[in-house]
This record gives sequence, structure tokens and C-alpha cells, in this order.
Amino acid sequence: MSTRTRRLAPAVLLVLLWALPGRAAERRIVDLRPLWDTQRVLKNPGKGWYHHLLDNGVERYAIRDEAAFRSFPGMDHLYLRLAWSYLEPREGHYDWHWIDDVVARYVPLGYGIAFRITSKETGAAPAVVRQERDGVQYATPVWVEDAGARGVVSEAWGVRSWTPDWDDPVYLEKLDAFLQAFAARYDGQPWVRYVDVGSIGEWGEGHTSFSTRVPPTVAEVKASIDAYARHIRESQLVCTDDLLYYGKREEEVSALLEYAVGKGLTLRDDSPLVDWYLKNHLETWTVSHPRFYDPLYLKRPIVLELEHYASVKNDGNWRGRNGAEILPEYGVSGADVMRKAVELLHASYIGFHGYADEWLADNPDLTAELANRCGYWYFPESLSVPSSLSTGENEIGVTWLNEGVAPAYEPFPVEFRLEGPSTRGPVHLGTLDSGNLGWRPGEPVEQPYRVVVPPSAEPGAYHLQVRLSLRGRTVAIGLKPKATDPNGYSTLGRVLVE
Repeated sequence: MSTRTRRLAPAVLLVLLWALPGRAAERRIVDLRPLWDTQRVLKNPGKGWYHHLLDNGVERYAIRDEAAFRSFPGMDHLYLRLAWSYLEPREGHYDWHWIDDVVARYVPLGYGIAFRITSKETGAAPAVVRQERDGVQYATPVWVEDAGARGVVSEAWGVRSWTPDWDDPVYLEKLDAFLQAFAARYDGQPWVRYVDVGSIGEWGEGHTSFSTRVPPTVAEVKASIDAYARHIRESQLVCTDDLLYYGKREEEVSALLEYAVGKGLTLRDDSPLVDWYLKNHLETWTVSHPRFYDPLYLKRPIVLELEHYASVKNDGNWRGRNGAEILPEYGVSGADVMRKAVELLHASYIGFHGYADEWLADNPDLTAELANRCGYWYFPESLSVPSSLSTGENEIGVTWLNEGVAPAYEPFPVEFRLEGPSTRGPVHLGTLDSGNLGWRPGEPVEQPYRVVVPPSAEPGAYHLQVRLSLRGRTVAIGLKPKATDPNGYSTLGRVLVE
């Protein structure tokens, strides 16, 4: 569409699409921007907020207020970070209830689940790890050491914990067997959003800053990636960017990034608004390695994990309602940093790392804003149609604009139908490839569609309606509620069928 056409006054462009006798080849343009709703939160598949649950053990970040959680705008999934010792306390004897209880409660309500199973934590039993021996805490089950796996004991914050040697053959053998059992139960479940590679480093983050301080080698990182990729074959695999760069030379970092991406992994960044990153990486909005994510975001969803919300506030890096108060030391607000990190990472999933009721009470407007901005956010800019439709094939065009920060990663079929005088109900014009995989952020795309008006369609004036969907679920678009019916069909304009 030309720039001149896009700038025409809405009052001129909002014409009724009536047929003009003898001029069926002429087309009409309808400006759909006056129908836009940029405030209403659209809860759509493949994007949104997530809530840390069972994080740092089985007690922290429990959902304290069910009503607040269920009203949380754009909440997509729960993120479960659990020590391996909870799930396999004895070799070959699995205790899945920590996961299954959450699944049974929240999946029927429409929420998904994501996982990180860790081999090293810094807290103590019984809340953070399940097993303790002689005052030493075990995130990796104690029986793995008893089977001959090598490891070391280190202390952080007054807690002594066992860290396995990441390349120990016994450790890798037992990890592989666990992942096989885990995958048999959960891989490919429709409610699984992703599975983190959590088998190296503190809290599964890939670094050893609070234990050995010895960076895992390239071979050790590859061995853990291989173990996950061998068994998690249907669900999306994720790793933290720390796993790829911590203690590595630049050529090693590049090699590991290529290796992880080649194995089908996507990335998450756990550093946004961490105090150290604010002090050292404000120029990239606390994102330490922005090059990792572009062009990866064009192929796979990116995950953002905010620093623990309580820590961000205690550090003085989040002030005022919606985090909008300027931080004197940095000249920007905490919310600005988070917004820019979401944009720079092109994040589809974003987490606040705290209690849902507290975050929502403090940040109601920012929550809604970022629920829409993360991932994709579709708006139809304009409609181009013949002045009248005839039975048989007709070409219509919709110019789409993605106002989110990322593309979608699955194709959304588009359905067109006519709603009008027919006594036999809506007239279906076909289900087509919407072309949405090509709708990149901020780039209007004029998408042509060939629809078929069946001979049975009665002549007369109709509403032209459209719906995007994914496996039967409507993909909501940014139009006012009055433009969309309860079945998810949005009215774009009126047409005449001859």
C-alpha cells in the first residue's frame, strides 16, 4: 500500500464496501486503524508472562493469592525449578508428584508448564534440596555420589553443598537415565512450553560463581546439551546464555552458541536488572550478550528472566508505581530497563521472578503493557477488496502489522467468512495460510488472499469477517471488542455479493 493511501483520513477510508454497477474490477480500501484497541490485553499462544513456582526449592514463590494469579494479564505458564534429588530420591524410584500436582491444578485452567531440573543449588534441605548427609546438601541425589561419581564440597552463605564433576562418566550416565524417564513422562505434552538444560552450575545457570569457581569446559557443556537433546526431542529446549559464555574464550563462546543452536536449543537471559549488570551493561539494558539473540529470535522463542523482584527493589533499582521513577544513578527507570531488555532480546516469554500478587499490585499498567509487547501482537491496518464479490474466486488483501517484539513461531491459519442476510448462517470463504510467519516486528505486510464465494451464497450486503487460529484456539488480534464476536471472528468491513 502506498504511503499516500496509508495517510488518508480515516473518515474517508471507512467506506461501506457496496458494489458499483459495471465497475466490479474496482477495489475499495478500508482503514482499520480506528478499530484498534492497544490497551486490552490479548492472551495468545506462544507468548506471555510466566510465574516462577517451586523456585529455589519447593516453598519459595508459592501462589499466595489465587484470585490475583488467575487475573494476572497475559499469564501463560508456570516455571518449575526443582533439584534432581526431589524427583529421584533413590536410583530408578521417581517421585513425580512435585510436578504432577501443579499440572493437575493449573493445566486444566489453561496454563502451561516449563522446567529446569538442577544438579546444584546453594540452599539447604528440606526446602531447597531433598537430601542432606553429614551437613552437606545434595541437589544431585546422594546415591549418584555413592555410585562412584566424583565431586567436591563447597560453601556459600553458610551452606555446604556437593557439586558433581560435570564430565564424570557416572554422573553423566545417571543423568542420562533420569532424563530418559523424565522425557518418557513429559516430553511433547501439549502443555509443556520448554525444558531448560539445568544440569550444570549454580541453580542450573551454567556458572560456578558460588562453588568451585572453575568454569565448565566446552566438552562438559556439550555433554549436558547432548544428554538433553538425546531425550527431549519434541518439546523446546532452552539454555541460559551463561552456560555458553561463563569463563570461556571468545572462540569457545562462538563454537558453543553454534553447537547449541544446531541442537535445536533456544536461549534465555537471567540477567535483566541484576545489580551487577546494571552497573556494567546498562548500555545494553543489562543484556550481556545481545548478539546471541539476533537473528536467533527469528527462529525460536526467547525467554527473559527478571532478577528476583525483591532483590531489585532492595537494591534500589525499582522505584515507584509501575517501576516508573527515575533511578538517579542511571538516569532511567527500572521499568525502562526492563522494556528495553524485552525489546533487545525480542523476548516471547517474560518472568518477574517473585510473588504474583506483589508484582501485580505494584505494576498493574506495566504488566498489561508488556503482556502485549512480548512476542507477537497483530493488528490489521487496512483491507483491500473488490467493490463487489462474485461467486467463485476473489482476491482480498489485508495489511497486517506486528506491534510486538518478535514473530510467531507457528503458522496461524486464517478463516474468512461472510455474515449477513443468509438464512443458512455464515458463508465460509475458506481457511488459508495467513502468512503470519513472515510478519516481523514493526514491518507492515500487505497479504493477498484468494477466497471462494460459493454459488449458494445469497446476493446482498454482508460483514466480511476474519479469524486467526491455532489448533482450534482463536489467536486474538488488536481490535476493539465490539468488532469481534464470541467465536473470535472480527468484522473488517462490509461487502456486497452479486
